[in-house]
Amino acid sequence: MKKTNKELEEIIFGKTGFGLEEETRIYQKFFRDWQNNHLYLYKKFRIDFNEKILDIGCSYGYNLIHFSSDSLGIEATPRMVEFANKIGLMALSTNAENGLAEITDKFDLIWCSDFLVHLISPYKLLYDCRKLLKKDGRMMIQIPLMSIFGMHRSDCHTYAFNKKSLLYLLEMTGYQVIKTSGFLRRKPGWFNLIFEPFLQIFGGNIWVLAEKLENWTPSFERTYLPPWFED
Repeated sequence: MKKTNKELEEIIFGKTGFGLEEETRIYQKFFRDWQNNHLYLYKKFRIDFNEKILDIGCSYGYNLIHFSSDSLGIEATPRMVEFANKIGLMALSTNAENGLAEITDKFDLIWCSDFLVHLISPYKLLYDCRKLLKKDGRMMIQIPLMSIFGMHRSDCHTYAFNKKSLLYLLEMTGYQVIKTSGFLRRKPGWFNLIFEPFLQIFGGNIWVLAEKLENWTPSFERTYLPPWFED
C-alpha cells in the first residue's frame, strides 16, 4: 500500500545500520514525497498499489516500498540492495541483462523507470519480461527522450529513444501500448494536464504503460540471434 512520509520515516530510520546521516541523505533524496510527486501519473495510469510488481533497477526501494509486500526488486548495486532488504523489502542483487532467469514468480506489473537506456540489449529485456508477467500483465517504462539540446546524452546511456521508436520496440516485443505521458515530477497536476501531449514528444522524458499480448508470437526467421539469446 502507498505510504506517507511519516510511515516511511518509521520504516527507515534506525533500521538499516547505515547510520543516521546516511539514512537521512537517502530518505531526503529518494523516499521523501515520492508518492506526492507522482500522484498525477498514478491516477492517469490507474496504478493499483495492492499489485505485485517487479521493480527493475529498484535502487534503494523508494518505489517498491509502496506496492504489495510480495513484490520484488532487482538492482545491480549491492549496497542499495542491502538497504532495501534492511527496510523489509525483497530485493535481489543481480544484473537484469542476464539475471531475469533467476526469477520464477509472475507479476501484475513490471516497473522499469530510467533503465532501458542503460542496457546493452533493450529488446531482450522486454522480450524476457513477458515470461514474468501474468495474463494481461503490464509494463511501466520511463526513459529520457532524445533532445536537440543533447540532454539525453550520458556516459552510461547506451541507447536513445524518441516516442515513436520506443513504441515500435514495444510493439515488436509483444506489447500493446495503453497510455503514454510526458509527466514531469514536481510539477502541479494542471501543468501536466495541459502540456503533457507536447512534453512526451518535445520534453525531457516519456512514460509508457503497455500490456502484454497473450497471443503474440515473435518471428526470428530472418534474424541471426546471438548465442546468449534463448527463445
